[in-house]
Amino acid sequence: MNATGDYSSTETQILVDNYLPTIGEDQVVRQILEGLAIPPRQISSMYFYDAIGSKFFEEITTLPEYYPTRIEKELLRGVAPLIGEPLADSDVIELGSGDCSKISILFDAVDPINMGTIRYLPLDVSREAIEESAHLLIERYPGLSVQGLVADFMTQLHLLPSHRDRLFCFLGSTIGNLTKEQRTHLLQSLAQLMQKNDRLLLGIDLVKPVHLLEKAYNDSRKVTARFNKNILNVVNTLIGSDFDPDSFAHMAFFNAAESRIEMHLVASRDMVVTCPHHPSEIRLKAGESIHTENSHKFQLPRFSEELIAAGLQVDELAMDPEQHYCLLTISRYP
Repeated sequence: MNATGDYSSTETQILVDNYLPTIGEDQVVRQILEGLAIPPRQISSMYFYDAIGSKFFEEITTLPEYYPTRIEKELLRGVAPLIGEPLADSDVIELGSGDCSKISILFDAVDPINMGTIRYLPLDVSREAIEESAHLLIERYPGLSVQGLVADFMTQLHLLPSHRDRLFCFLGSTIGNLTKEQRTHLLQSLAQLMQKNDRLLLGIDLVKPVHLLEKAYNDSRKVTARFNKNILNVVNTLIGSDFDPDSFAHMAFFNAAESRIEMHLVASRDMVVTCPHHPSEIRLKAGESIHTENSHKFQLPRFSEELIAAGLQVDELAMDPEQHYCLLTISRYP
């Protein structure tokens, strides 16, 4: 994650603005240290995505055990013609954009004549991911313009332009990483932000047999384990701590009571971690864990109720035959 500087491409089709510095490094340090201070310790999943973490996640999405990306792309191919056709003179905004493989499916369905009228706005905490995707997209879709925002979609949605019709894309069931309170806040923020002709394309992972869920987060090649441990490298960079990722084991399991996969890093030995921003040492005992991610799994009727309560409504939905994953087209509730 890069929190300093702006990037402007020599190609006039690409502009990347970095708004993370407005959050403030002190706030980032404070948030991380508050999570680590006392058990149950936690680190926000937003810190997974430095350049290395983003690459690890791209690899995860190609693994045979990780069904969400595979199913979501199949669903996107089915709905893309209906969504892509009316996108002329519109902004396409992707929250937590990551790589461009999914948005490319949507742009493939756009009439090339209209591509020059579309502006793509990826919003992500990783500037490297935005830049890489931007160059791939303008090469593949002549005429497309890209205005990237290095920002936090939980607190900086107000930075998005609003003078054209907009399609918001929030894919990968990233919404499942949020707590119920965070989810409510984000959905309400989107409802307030969306105008009459705006739409939200949202992917959600559904409840399914536990063995399928746990297998997806405990892959045989241990890519997810490396992805999980890398968050400690990110934290070391941000707060100057000296965590040793190799002294932790990856653990992921389904918490049925909370309807979510939880990812943790479990200390393999007693350890003392130092940080120049912390008045005392951070002491962890062998077997103690740091909670790094939640991935909530949804039941469609209950989630629809959440949308309505936030001021949103489902217009269309697409689901795979096994009902493992759902893609929703959403508008502001009248």
